[in-house]
Amino acid sequence: MELMDPRLPKTTASQDLHYIPDDKAVFACAKCSMVVALQDELCSRGFTATTGKAYLLNSTINTNLGKRDERKLLTGTHTCADIYCAKCNAVLGWKYIVAPTGEQKYKESRYILEKSKIVKENNW
Repeated sequence: MELMDPRLPKTTASQDLHYIPDDKAVFACAKCSMVVALQDELCSRGFTATTGKAYLLNSTINTNLGKRDERKLLTGTHTCADIYCAKCNAVLGWKYIVAPTGEQKYKESRYILEKSKIVKENNW
């Protein structure tokens, strides 16, 4: 399995956080508990993925990008790349690289995390 496309950045993080305060609400990988996103980055809970409900986020941390490909989704054909947990390599969702139409452009450079593949840790 080819995980990394050399043309894409190693991490999908727009912010490399080495320290996450204990009171920050996060999403973690369901398989290994690695923190993969801050809940503050959540844009929408109204998405559907192959395993059911999914979240749209502005950024992720501790994730790697896979190879980009074309996917026929409910809203058209998008260019996407799977995102993997940096610790255990579990597929967590995908990154939207290119959206097909103007009304879908808001998804570009954002991430889908599948609800069944993450856990929500509120830490408060």
